[in-house]
Amino acid sequence: MTPFPKCAGPIRAAIRGLLLCAPALLIAGCATLPSSGPTGSDIRRAQELDHFDLVEVDERALARIMASPSMGRGRLAAVALPGEVDTIGPGDVLQISVYEVGSTLFGSRAASMGFTPATGAGENMPPVTVGRDGRITIPWAGRIIAQGKTPDGLADELTQAYRHTSENPQVMVSIRDNVNNTVIVQGEVKKPGRIPLTLARERLLDAIAIAGGSSNPSLDSIVRISRADQSAEAPLGAIEPGSSDDVRLLPQDRVSVAFRPRTFTVLGAAGKVSEIPFQSPRVALIEAIGRSGGPSDERADPSAIYVFRYEPAEYDGAPAEGARAVAYRLDMRRAESYFLAQRFEMRPRDVIYMANAGANIPTKAIQVLSLFFSPFYTARVLTQ
Repeated sequence: MTPFPKCAGPIRAAIRGLLLCAPALLIAGCATLPSSGPTGSDIRRAQELDHFDLVEVDERALARIMASPSMGRGRLAAVALPGEVDTIGPGDVLQISVYEVGSTLFGSRAASMGFTPATGAGENMPPVTVGRDGRITIPWAGRIIAQGKTPDGLADELTQAYRHTSENPQVMVSIRDNVNNTVIVQGEVKKPGRIPLTLARERLLDAIAIAGGSSNPSLDSIVRISRADQSAEAPLGAIEPGSSDDVRLLPQDRVSVAFRPRTFTVLGAAGKVSEIPFQSPRVALIEAIGRSGGPSDERADPSAIYVFRYEPAEYDGAPAEGARAVAYRLDMRRAESYFLAQRFEMRPRDVIYMANAGANIPTKAIQVLSLFFSPFYTARVLTQ
């Protein structure tokens, strides 16, 4: 056998010293080795410091969660206002027709012959555009204010104006090109543009349907309505037809549809750490865990599966006024937890955290020490 080199003695002494220090290194390693997050014990200690509320998921807690109201409803109703959709405004193009009986305003051969016919004569005036000052200019009537009046109201006023020059005038007014009584629908819709309002009193969902509907799933679409100096938004999927949120539209309203996908995040000792989209109207906790690959067999503590969220929260998961941070804990070692997880519904911005097992940290330290000593062991084998 080939004898050890002269440096074998110092190497043996170094190895012996490191072995004597191994327990201390192991303890120090537990506190300094990298980890994917806190253990269940760490979370409980943080909760005791009043950083958040910790709730064990059971039948009572689940019933309270399911009964909590949705913060996405009733928001658009706050901008509801009374108003008219048939008044004339700047930019509208009007068609005015004048009908007369007897001695006509526009001249008649019957009058020059000395008799009044039983039939009437009519004249369609050229289309007239309402100016920015809200006025129009009409022959034999002059400058007349049209803004704020209905077509029938303006027709009555013109009829009275023509009685001074005509025997029995009748005036009809219609809006040829409607500019004032329109709304703009923009954003993530299939046919964005200007939509005229009618006396049928279109609602918010009507306008979106006329625009071709949302380009994305309704539950991942946010509707924002801007009216005068007010605005409000809500999830498109939360608006029920005919409800208070399905507001009746008014002239000059702006409706914007935006794509804002709902997601939840999975962290900790999971098979896959990621941000995951809902992709369906509802996602249960058990489904969310499955999409992430589930807890890691080597690292996770199955008794410490947490869902972090704010309550109450907005429709997109953001903290509402007076919200409190809450952590829901599920013990997957209990068989009933698998039934509870099927009924626990995920919400946007929820964070699923799978805690590390407490025994996992010392194991990491042993692995590090093993890697540290393996070169010495390899060198000894090579020198034999």
